[in-house]
Amino acid sequence: MRPTASLFAKILSWFFLNMVIVVAALMVFFIFQQRINLQALFGRQGADRLRTTGMLIAHDLSLAPQTDWKDVLSRHAAAHKVDFTILLPSGVIFSSTDENVPRKIRIKARGVLRQRPAKNRSMPRRMMDNPQHPPARHPPMSPDRRQQNEMTGKKFSTHPRGFDSVPYFRMQTKTPTRYWSGLRIPLPRGQGHPPGPAMLLAVSDAFTGHGFFFDPLPWIVVSGLVIVISVLFWIPMVRHITRPLTRMTGATEKIAQGSFDITIHEPRSDEIGRLAKAIRHMTARLSALVQGQKRFLGDVAHELGSPLARIQFGLGALEQRVNGEGKERVKDVMEDVDHLSNLVNELLAFSRADIKASNVKLESTLLLPIVQTAVKRENTQSVEVSVDIGPETHVLASAELLTRAMANLVRNAVKYAGHSGPILVTAEETKEFVKIVVRDNGPGVPENLLDQLFDRVFRPELSRDRDSGGVGLGLAIVKTCVETCKGTVSAANRQPKGLAVTITLKR
Repeated sequence: MRPTASLFAKILSWFFLNMVIVVAALMVFFIFQQRINLQALFGRQGADRLRTTGMLIAHDLSLAPQTDWKDVLSRHAAAHKVDFTILLPSGVIFSSTDENVPRKIRIKARGVLRQRPAKNRSMPRRMMDNPQHPPARHPPMSPDRRQQNEMTGKKFSTHPRGFDSVPYFRMQTKTPTRYWSGLRIPLPRGQGHPPGPAMLLAVSDAFTGHGFFFDPLPWIVVSGLVIVISVLFWIPMVRHITRPLTRMTGATEKIAQGSFDITIHEPRSDEIGRLAKAIRHMTARLSALVQGQKRFLGDVAHELGSPLARIQFGLGALEQRVNGEGKERVKDVMEDVDHLSNLVNELLAFSRADIKASNVKLESTLLLPIVQTAVKRENTQSVEVSVDIGPETHVLASAELLTRAMANLVRNAVKYAGHSGPILVTAEETKEFVKIVVRDNGPGVPENLLDQLFDRVFRPELSRDRDSGGVGLGLAIVKTCVETCKGTVSAANRQPKGLAVTITLKR
């Protein structure tokens, strides 16, 4: 097999091709996101959003007296779904909520206030140290324009260049859990206060700040697209692997049940194709071995029939001529010969039961006469066998094979459970099938041996004496006859004791 044709190589190549497609999709996303204005759709993250909001708050605070600062902060808090707090260098705090600012947040904020912003050549030093009102060429915007720019994530025209370099921090506090973002903002000269820096704190009980600190939507969208692309990409490969495996699994299950006329055709050169070829070869070998075994058993049984008959005849004649101890020995030999004759008869019946389904004519047959014939054939006068089958119940089967199967079932029940109580044969009709059940009250079969009960030459007992009898072919003959009639047979233990064998045939 060529290395490039192996299933491992195909899966590995498919994986790397999937990665290439995902990376290409991400590159396209990041290359074209500015052209299709994805930032406007998703909004700005963390610091950018706080910087933009800080300029709005600073402008609104410059127009209002300090007594109204709480109302200004509350208005912005309601708009952004986070609480805002202004901390002045003097330690004075203005907040949209009555919640206290934790000590470590105040210490961090004061430390940031004492820091100098990073130098930015595009920003005059006087604006960094002592910012004033925005230049005249950038007049304050109307509230409607501010709200529109804030919703779309655009920077304001009043935003002085270099503002991105101001100090910013993120912290978390517990009991209760709060997430804080801090940003130093310039307060222009306003009503009752001089210009100078102040600390703007945004606080929320959610890590994302309800979308203000972090907007998960773009990541969710991108992750969802990657997952969808990967799933759609892998579905053909998975189906390419699982479909033939499903077909071969069904075929091997039928082969395990003894059906060797299964054809598996998978025109592939990878491991799955090799597996299909191996299964075909194995099926052909098994079929040849089983058919050869059965032919051999039939031939041996046929050849042994005549010598055994002559031996039985000779022993019968000898029994009439001997007396005393010799006569008892002749009887023991005759019992052994009878046991051997039964073995040969079962082998012959088993070999004859394996008839190709194409050679068997299945027809609608009355079930009750077949069961009555089987019961009568087994000569069960000493055992109570009850038959409860409707006189109009029909099944699709071969009368000869079904009679042989029922006779073997009744014989098996009589042999192992005849002394434990009555044997009941019933038939249950459904819309499409008829279930024939043979129940006894014997000891049953160990649960771990039920699946092997219909295997040829299998017996659950360890003994092989002439009292227990049998060679383990009776139920194998039942299975062969029933399956030739397009039916199924199974066995199950009854509670509290007994065994039930069920034959299912089409109506």
